[in-house]
Amino acid sequence: MLQKEFEDRIGRSVSEQEYLDANYMYENAGDMDKDEFCREWLKIGNSRLVKCLAEKIYLLNKYLQEKDKRQNELREIISNDADSILEIENLVLKGETTERITKLLDHQVWLMIGAKELILRKINMDMDLSEFEKNYIKEYIK
Repeated sequence: MLQKEFEDRIGRSVSEQEYLDANYMYENAGDMDKDEFCREWLKIGNSRLVKCLAEKIYLLNKYLQEKDKRQNELREIISNDADSILEIENLVLKGETTERITKLLDHQVWLMIGAKELILRKINMDMDLSEFEKNYIKEYIK
């Protein structure tokens, strides 16, 4: 709702901040129409309780937007990982060398969890380390 509409409905001028607060609450009020919202605003709009609840709604909405953003980023990462794994599978089916497949798999795991975690897991599983991984350890220890 526009500031002029809000002011006409409540019968007085408001500061920009009061309008922004009211409009934010209106946008989050669900099925309330403008007239009903303005009648309620006149009754309790400046209530500390209402302001605290509106602030909580704002923070929760912000949190949900961030969560959705992270979730979409993770979906994209998982999708890319799936494509990479299928590309490696295709190379296996075409008879690519074990050495090349091992390098590609190690690289994919490195992208997924990082070099340090890859190396720790390989050590825990008693797997051989590549020269890159050995050099990484040497650099990390320095």
